Amino acid sequence: MQTILIVDDEPNIVEGLASQLQQNYGDRAIVLRAYSGTHALSILRENQVDVVLSDICMPDLDGLSLMEETESLWPRAHFIFLSGFDDFQYIHRASKSPLYRGYLLKMEGDEVVLQKVDQEIRLCEEEARAELEQEEARRQVERMQAFLQRAALESVLRGGSAWAHMADRFPHGFSGLETSAPVILILGKVRQRTVSDTLDMLVKIDRLLALRLTRFRFVSLLPEEGAPVWLMQRGGVLEAADASYLYALFESIQQRLAETEGAHVSFVVGSACGLAEIAEKYTLVKRIYAFSAFGQDHLVMADEATFAQRVLGKKSRVAGEQLRFSQLLQRLRHTLENGTAEEAHALLKEAFARCPRDQAPLRPEQLLTLFGLLLQMGREMEPNWSGESAVRALINQLARSGALSRERLQPALEELCAQLCRLRDLRNAHDAQAVVARINRCIEQSVESYDLSLTGLARMIGFNPSYLSRFYRINTGRKLSEQIDAAKLQHAKRLLVGGELIKNVAERTGFASPSAFILFFKRNTGMTPGQFCEQATEK
Repeated sequence: MQTILIVDDEPNIVEGLASQLQQNYGDRAIVLRAYSGTHALSILRENQVDVVLSDICMPDLDGLSLMEETESLWPRAHFIFLSGFDDFQYIHRASKSPLYRGYLLKMEGDEVVLQKVDQEIRLCEEEARAELEQEEARRQVERMQAFLQRAALESVLRGGSAWAHMADRFPHGFSGLETSAPVILILGKVRQRTVSDTLDMLVKIDRLLALRLTRFRFVSLLPEEGAPVWLMQRGGVLEAADASYLYALFESIQQRLAETEGAHVSFVVGSACGLAEIAEKYTLVKRIYAFSAFGQDHLVMADEATFAQRVLGKKSRVAGEQLRFSQLLQRLRHTLENGTAEEAHALLKEAFARCPRDQAPLRPEQLLTLFGLLLQMGREMEPNWSGESAVRALINQLARSGALSRERLQPALEELCAQLCRLRDLRNAHDAQAVVARINRCIEQSVESYDLSLTGLARMIGFNPSYLSRFYRINTGRKLSEQIDAAKLQHAKRLLVGGELIKNVAERTGFASPSAFILFFKRNTGMTPGQFCEQATEK
């Protein structure tokens, strides 16, 4: 559907042409009317227009100036001038604009005008079709290129192709990944019954990553059934905090899928490597998964390469040992969620008492899983949990030596459990109204950030996004999204009154386009942003 704007300071001309155009096109076109240059400009700021039929000589804003303003707003619009004077000077100036499509005299009659408008409408439709065809062709090429690149990467992962050969074939990178920059490999395990189920879950995870990733580019692969792989790359030198960032991100995705889909998905976050080493890294990460308790408990586990080299290949000595360890993890999680620090300490003492004094109570791979549980619970309670550094120190010591002494391990675990119990009790003791007040303050303080979202707000408060939404609704009787929308609306009003253009206001309030913002504003106020500005000016 095309939009036509008629502009003239003579209302009878506007109404006459509008009536005929509306009769000719019916539902195929929208016909807008403006009775001055400034009136037309206000319409153009709120509506995308395809064809403008405008008088030149108008008292407030002439047609040439209006065309210049239109070019900055809608650079693909078609502009036709309609005048009572045959002025070569006007024609010469107008013809320099890419929007200019002709100059008609009013005395030529409505039939000539209507024919010209119809011609430009047809051209607009052809341009739109051509643009769609070009875009579809471009997307097909991109899809084919992405398919070939993914197939090449999967072949490298499986050891079927040498990296050097692939790098020569794709010198500009693979699916957005740079060949020279390091990557972080993440292995997933999806417990689904069919390949179709796995692919469906892979699509859902990719969508979550696309929404939440702020630092990384990524490509997803499926080299083996039920075991997707993601290659993450930021470009340049990876920072030490990047692995922790991805660790926390995949933990949140894991939790989201469990809550919304009932899905059991596990992840192993690998350490950084070059694309030339991804086959070796892939093999290493798979073996870590296979020889640990990680897969059974669905815990995100960091890849420590040195540790893996020391412990891989060690098989379980007793079949019941793994069962006892799993039961210990379950009991410990339950205690940390509902019990006391003393009860947690008793569980640990029980586990340590089962083996001789000179032996480690847990195997290295079991310890790593236990550390993963503590990290996960700490981050659930507090995004910047202070105990994380202590857990990381234990992991690093384990990686260096391949074992941890009981004298070092038991008091460290007891202190970490005590920290988690105190943190849980402190969080539970929060007054609900105080938390609500904090949420409202964060909304007001963040409305200028351009990205006031539920996920971002949850990160600031320290709650899980779904829990935050439920908490706010239970304690206020109002949806959190309504409070966010209200804050956005008030912020938008302040910007509009301050003279900001609608497209700038849309961007600063987090909307994808001016039209989306206009619909939001009208739905919540009963008027368009332009009408609001006019009303505010009158007051």
